[in-house]
Amino acid sequence: MTPLRYILIVFGALGIAGLFVSQIKDLENIRRGGETILLDLRPADPRALMMGDFMALRYAEESSQILQKDLAPSGQIILTLDENSVGTVSRIADTSNLGENEVRINYVRRSRGITFGAPRYYFQNGTAETYQGAEYGVFKVSPSGRAILVGLADSAFNEILAPKK
Repeated sequence: MTPLRYILIVFGALGIAGLFVSQIKDLENIRRGGETILLDLRPADPRALMMGDFMALRYAEESSQILQKDLAPSGQIILTLDENSVGTVSRIADTSNLGENEVRINYVRRSRGITFGAPRYYFQNGTAETYQGAEYGVFKVSPSGRAILVGLADSAFNEILAPKK
């Protein structure tokens, strides 16, 4: 191989590594500075044979009557937050300004409906009992609508912490 090919391979690898680092920084910024919201969970099965313990998550708001069957494959919706920061779908995002207790969140349409975030929450093997009382998914949401799942919360709106071993 010529030296030019080696140089191109090195620059390509550095570019890909730079993209990964950029995405990780973006997610960490959302985790640190994003608005905390809760989404109501529907029951799901908390185990997987090959991947360890996890809770498959379905959100009650995914089946909101406001969301039509002919939604775009992806987009944004507006959630109205109550006094406990629990979000409920209020409308499809448009160009109007957000109200005082509203937040924008991205959605993706899947074969089983729409989803707002992570479809699974992984936890340490053998700690499934700790998360059985989960009623809410805890999200951090950026102003652009990007959401990441950071935990689960109980019926009293308190985040469920991992057991210390």
